[in-house]
Amino acid sequence: MKAKVVIISLRFNPAFTQHLIAYAKAARELGHEPEFLLDPTYRDFPELNLARSHYESVTNTPAGAWSYAIFLNPSLENEKLAITLKQQGAKISYLYHEPWQMSLHYLWSEGLVGTLKAIMAHHVTIPALKLADTVVVPSRYGLQKYRQSDARYNANGIYMPLLYDDEAHSAIPESLTEKRYFGYIGSLCRSHGFDQYLSFVRYALQRDLKISFLIASRNPLPAGTASDPLFSQNPDRVKIHCGKPLGNEINRFYAESICVWNLYRRSTQSGVLPKAFMFGTPVIAENIGSFPEFIQDGLNGRFASARDHQGIWTAFEDIRSNIAAYAANSRRTFLETFYYRARLEDLRHLLT
Repeated sequence: MKAKVVIISLRFNPAFTQHLIAYAKAARELGHEPEFLLDPTYRDFPELNLARSHYESVTNTPAGAWSYAIFLNPSLENEKLAITLKQQGAKISYLYHEPWQMSLHYLWSEGLVGTLKAIMAHHVTIPALKLADTVVVPSRYGLQKYRQSDARYNANGIYMPLLYDDEAHSAIPESLTEKRYFGYIGSLCRSHGFDQYLSFVRYALQRDLKISFLIASRNPLPAGTASDPLFSQNPDRVKIHCGKPLGNEINRFYAESICVWNLYRRSTQSGVLPKAFMFGTPVIAENIGSFPEFIQDGLNGRFASARDHQGIWTAFEDIRSNIAAYAANSRRTFLETFYYRARLEDLRHLLT
């Protein structure tokens, strides 16, 4: 039966544009009518074709305007909106990216400031969990953590991976000759091991290893890194694209990478991983958290330790030497796991 589905992101994050589009396309292919309800900053993304720009318009929406509501990320405004939607008869799903873990775990992976931010974000999220009919967690590892801590707020948690549209659109073998970097893409933060990536870059440059690096993030590069002579004296070996929103050019960075850094200190689900796989780009990752669910060592990526520089170099050399097979396997993993069309039946159940 056709239903109206509203897909919601009230706190701007450019990475969520991909999930918004994927959920909307999936809803449409299932025969429903999707609309967006978004932070006004998303107006800069014309591909979303906004039907509404901010949640305040909901107060003038008649009951029954939407049958289903899907919240994609935390926001201070989620609770108020969820109450309104429930009063109007909508069934609510909440995509929960980071189920709570022990504070000591955050201290090790995030540092003190990151831990305080995580505690605040979790506090903001709890009311949304309580109001949801279904909580969607994007990894089985994350669902396990959810059941250990947050299930007391809502027992109806389910697993479904992060969903993406296919932005590659071409046969991966055609782009293999363009792959030349060991890329770091995304937030320049401790939990993603950015400090350890820089340590490996220094190791490789000091030994003149045959490897080039790419750092791409909307975060500015730390001042100490930018002024490091080892980096400034090797502009042909370290390409830096930092300090501004990346937009669609981020796809080129994934496509041009031989592999991408996923040697994180913590992960219930890396958004970098499916984007890399989309472009036939394997990852090097820590064997922790959700990574073993999605990475087959020697097929679509390699496991290593961020502290083992020689091990990382060996993994990179293996991937570079066998890039055609790694690229094909990575692309296959994306299509079978993260591409929204591979999850239409799961979404059909969610929207019933």
